Amino acid sequence: MKKLFVLFSLLFTQFLFAQYTAQSYLQTKGEVYFKFAINDLNELKNITSVISIDDVKGKDVYAYANQKGYDTFLKYGYNIEVLKHPGDVGKVDMSSNFIEAAKGWNTYPTYDAYLQMMYAFQENYGSLCQIVDAGTTVSGRKILFAKLSKNVTQKEAEPKFMYSSSIHGDETTGYVLMLRLIDSLLSTYNSNARIKNLLDNCEIWINPLANPDGTYKSGNSTVNGAVRYNSNYVDINRNFPDPADGPHPDGEVWQPETIIMMNLATNNYFSMSANFHGGTEVANYPWDTWVRRHTDDAWFQYISREYADTCHKVSTSYMSGYVNGITNGYDWYRVAGGRQDYFTFFKKGREITFEISNTKLVAASTLPTYWNYNKRSLLNYMEQSLYGIKGIVTDSTTGAKVSAKIEILSHDLNADSSFTYSDSETGFYSRLIAAGTYSVKISANKYFPKTITGVTVANRSTKLLNVQLVPTDPIPVELTSFTAKTTDNGTNLNWSTATETNNKGFEIYKKSRNQDWQKIGFVSGNGTTTELNNYSYFDNLNTNGTYNYKLKQIDFDGSYNFSQSCEVSFTANYDYKLFANYPNPFNPSTVISFSLPVESKVTITLYNLIGQKVKDITNQVYQSGRHEINFNAESLSAGVYIYKLNADGNNNTHFTASNKMILVK
Repeated sequence: MKKLFVLFSLLFTQFLFAQYTAQSYLQTKGEVYFKFAINDLNELKNITSVISIDDVKGKDVYAYANQKGYDTFLKYGYNIEVLKHPGDVGKVDMSSNFIEAAKGWNTYPTYDAYLQMMYAFQENYGSLCQIVDAGTTVSGRKILFAKLSKNVTQKEAEPKFMYSSSIHGDETTGYVLMLRLIDSLLSTYNSNARIKNLLDNCEIWINPLANPDGTYKSGNSTVNGAVRYNSNYVDINRNFPDPADGPHPDGEVWQPETIIMMNLATNNYFSMSANFHGGTEVANYPWDTWVRRHTDDAWFQYISREYADTCHKVSTSYMSGYVNGITNGYDWYRVAGGRQDYFTFFKKGREITFEISNTKLVAASTLPTYWNYNKRSLLNYMEQSLYGIKGIVTDSTTGAKVSAKIEILSHDLNADSSFTYSDSETGFYSRLIAAGTYSVKISANKYFPKTITGVTVANRSTKLLNVQLVPTDPIPVELTSFTAKTTDNGTNLNWSTATETNNKGFEIYKKSRNQDWQKIGFVSGNGTTTELNNYSYFDNLNTNGTYNYKLKQIDFDGSYNFSQSCEVSFTANYDYKLFANYPNPFNPSTVISFSLPVESKVTITLYNLIGQKVKDITNQVYQSGRHEINFNAESLSAGVYIYKLNADGNNNTHFTASNKMILVK
């Protein structure tokens, strides 16, 4: 009995010590790290929304909790062992200078150095890099993205890809690796064909630090003392809407950091993304919330396997646990509210969670080693966004871009939300998929659907599949061609129609570099007809330059549609010449015409027959080309006059000429 009493007293003392230690952590950090034992993995289904499970090793479960979660978890009656917080590592090598940090990549930046580093990328590589301030955290720190692309300020018909790290603030290995990746992509763009291909054909977004409040919990000058949660003591990676457990699986309101990511995913369709964590070494693929496999499970395993196997070429001991470096999320332990399932289900992207270091906050001196382990895999993973089935969806009659649903028949599942859509602005779509042969259905509102069979895809290759959809309510006029071709003195416009319904005709519009669209003519249509009709219009040009033309097709009821535009460059070989005025004789107006080979200062002066100056007709600079001046002589007496042109070209040429004009009254 005495021994039992002593054992009970010892256990009770340990319990009280654990509670004291837990409370001290909760009071100073807002979270506590602990472990407990289970008999069956199914036990975690009931508590995954109460605490943040971090790892499961055999029957030992490692977890974090805030005050509310810890108090609730105590009621389950598990024996708890409070552990030293992973973010408490003592002295950490920190750098407050971007240039110093980038020399060896073996220090952690201070928060201010991080900001300096990110904006330096934009300053030094402005044509390739744009820093996007996506919003601020609970404590007012910035969540920044480096957007990288050949044409970084333009939206193009290409896939968007995203890397993000340290959503758990004490898991910092990926933080520095992402900064180094940005630097590597930018600094080697012009010398590395593989990286140039990535940035030329993909828009890459990289967020090194998704939870700066957690990482810099102890202040902006150190990452020592980093915590998992944000400043509201919420696990951001349990705070997203969940396909199984609804919009708020953790019982918390959406945090500012969560909303930032949700808004970003809504405004930018990322066909692929990844989230970097620490605490173990494994590639974790969906689903986290469901025991069943994703319909693209073969593809997820393939890219996870590629990432881990590429790491193994550097070190066979790195990322070697689980199924040799990869795992299905649910097989490991269930997570509700994770970003991986949110991006994959709700935003129709494809996201994997990479755990890249057994230690959460690794020593700064080891960061180059982790870079060496992962750098090849990082590129491989990004390149996967370039593969699969891709193309542009357009309207068959107008060429306009169409937002359409892209569905793989007998493969895609509504339960997985695995289909995707083309972009409404560019018409571009990307369907990442495992090697195989598929039937692809493309459908959109107000269009006839189209199914393409026998679409064969190979690993690490692209199948280009551009699609034109036929509208269910076609426009009244089906324009089959519209071309523009220059001649010596203007532009010939030609167009054809296959069918016409109530077609009143076509207004012709022209735009030059210095002018907006202007109507220049009209050609009558053929009403209603099913025969092929050809039309033409000639636009006389006097000035060299680039011109755009488009047609405005008008129905008898006033409705209209614009065609796509045609562009031509007009260059005429003009000489200095003064043409005879027309008409001549005249009363009271006539047209004086002249041509110039180069930009010139031109004066035209009117004289009587005894050489007296009567009037200055013009005195200004004209561009090269042919010009006309309408001259009204209503105030002059009838008679014969001489008009004389003087032209001084910008190439130091001089020209003079004169002609007679006869005014009759």
